[in-house]
Amino acid sequence: MTESEGKTLAERYCSGAEHCCSEVRAMLERHGAEKPDIESILKHLVKEGYVDEGRYARALVHDKVRFAKWGRVKIAQALWQKRIPGAVADEAMAGIDEDEYMSALREVVKSRLRLTKGATDYERRMKTMKSVCSRGYEPALVRKVLDLQDSFDD
Repeated sequence: MTESEGKTLAERYCSGAEHCCSEVRAMLERHGAEKPDIESILKHLVKEGYVDEGRYARALVHDKVRFAKWGRVKIAQALWQKRIPGAVADEAMAGIDEDEYMSALREVVKSRLRLTKGATDYERRMKTMKSVCSRGYEPALVRKVLDLQDSFDD
């Protein structure tokens, strides 16, 4: 694959959806592009605005909170896995709307409580807590929301 073919392919790839540098790099490697060409193509994409790590990070954070109902821990792991620089990831994470985040957490807790079965109330609460924490929510926040949920159930 020549550099110009790689640029065309990468531009088309980035025009269809938001992508980060690591995704574009992986796509170009799969298509047989050479390492020096990949770096040149990435510089071109960043310069032309096809790829913007900050924009990608903000979009990922927004979508994971709103649609996937993920917690901060899991989102931070996803950003790290995509090789988003720490400062960019921190800035994107700081942009999480706290009301929307807590609303998503309450929704997940309510859903999990309804579906979780246990021999005792304690077992049911612990299973729910484990399930919600596995979605990346902080244990202290989950416990707080569970306690509030219990006070409404009384």
